[in-house]
Amino acid sequence: MKKILFLCTGNTCRSVLAHYYAAKLAADLKLPYKFNSAGLEAHKDIPQPKIVADLLAKEGVENFKHVPVPMTGKLVKSSDLILAMTAAHKAELIARYPRAAKKTHTLIEYAGFGHDDIADPYRRDDLFYYEVFKLIKSAVKAALENLKKK
Repeated sequence: MKKILFLCTGNTCRSVLAHYYAAKLAADLKLPYKFNSAGLEAHKDIPQPKIVADLLAKEGVENFKHVPVPMTGKLVKSSDLILAMTAAHKAELIARYPRAAKKTHTLIEYAGFGHDDIADPYRRDDLFYYEVFKLIKSAVKAALENLKKK
């Protein structure tokens, strides 16, 4: 079973939305992937924005509970693919863990959407979250399609 990890800054918004949406989608499609997420600056005491749970609930993710997870060498080693939300996240991860280079991409790159970043919605209004999640959903769907081809 392939293990895919989504990476952002605090592991409260973008990587969490991608993680749980991908897990739901893969389960619905019966795909053999396991998902996780982490943040380069994650801390367990950072509060989870309520909008994240609301957006995931609309996609059928039930009983959502998440505690931010800091990125570690162990997570790098155990992941087959790491999908970062920005080019800066990708670069920082590779600087910290050079062995991650071959398996790390931005989500947008891996989806085949170019080289843009996924903007951070933290502390922004709900509309901004909706727009970011719309992009994440499209990118996750495309990334899973690309992963199935490999």
